[in-house]
Amino acid sequence: MSDVGQPIDALNADAFPDGAFCDTTRRIVVISPFPARLQGLVSELMARCYDVLMFHSAKESVLSLLQNDLVVVDLTWGTEEDVPAQAAGSADCLYLVGSRTVQPVPEGHTLAWPSALETALAKIEALAGQSKPQTDASADRLRFKDVEMDLKRIIVLHRGAKIDLTKTEFDLLRVLLTSDGGVLSRQEIMEAIWGDGYFGGSNSIDVHIKSLRQKLGDDPKRPVYIATVRGVGYRLGE
Repeated sequence: MSDVGQPIDALNADAFPDGAFCDTTRRIVVISPFPARLQGLVSELMARCYDVLMFHSAKESVLSLLQNDLVVVDLTWGTEEDVPAQAAGSADCLYLVGSRTVQPVPEGHTLAWPSALETALAKIEALAGQSKPQTDASADRLRFKDVEMDLKRIIVLHRGAKIDLTKTEFDLLRVLLTSDGGVLSRQEIMEAIWGDGYFGGSNSIDVHIKSLRQKLGDDPKRPVYIATVRGVGYRLGE
């Protein structure tokens, strides 16, 4: 029996940190004739709550039956893998390319491989739809990259692990995630959280932003989640 399509998480139970869990996930299909070369990337994707499935060939018929958020295809070994449209569905394709890649590369996004892990992860997260907040109306959830908000239970998960926020920090994060990526002034944030009758100083927003960043492990100099727009306010990171 072929081992293609075997969930990678069955092989990498130690990829998740102790105590972390994934309440929801996105699916990434990885196609490579030599999957061991991508093991580090796959393990980190799993730790960020992606469901990763590995296939040796793009011609596997089961691919057309899966609902995927991204298909990653390894072309670094000189193989030709043009993913059929029915296999990719509505998902984007990311082709890993190198010196042995057969030209021309199929139409889609490309990434030079091997690559710095953070560079690859940023590319994959953007293509898999996590660079934009996703709303699940039926469950009252907001998602941005590896942060998820459960608006009903007032819970925030970061990389699958719960983080404790104050009510103001929770409301602040919600306002940012529902801003559609736009820049919000401090005044707009204050009115969204406390209403237009609030008369406190705008520096209070800066204080809460600083605390929220610390809990998310976000470096203001190299922001992943919350970016400062000088002289204006704040927006979501790229």
